[in-house]
Amino acid sequence: MATSSVFHNVKIDTPEKAEAFVAALEASEKEPWIRVNPERHSVVTDPVIIRQIMETNRKNRERV
Repeated sequence: MATSSVFHNVKIDTPEKAEAFVAALEASEKEPWIRVNPERHSVVTDPVIIRQIMETNRKNRERV
């Protein structure tokens, strides 16, 4: 849910906001907060795969 809200709820209309957004993304990439069992889960960082997952989730929500 948090990832999908980034695509819909973020309004970047100034260069300063764009720089702050990129800085936040870079900071989160350097220190990801992950608590998962690596035997059962994996971390996906490829934007194409993340978009595919989000699209699948959106379609599943629409069916319900």
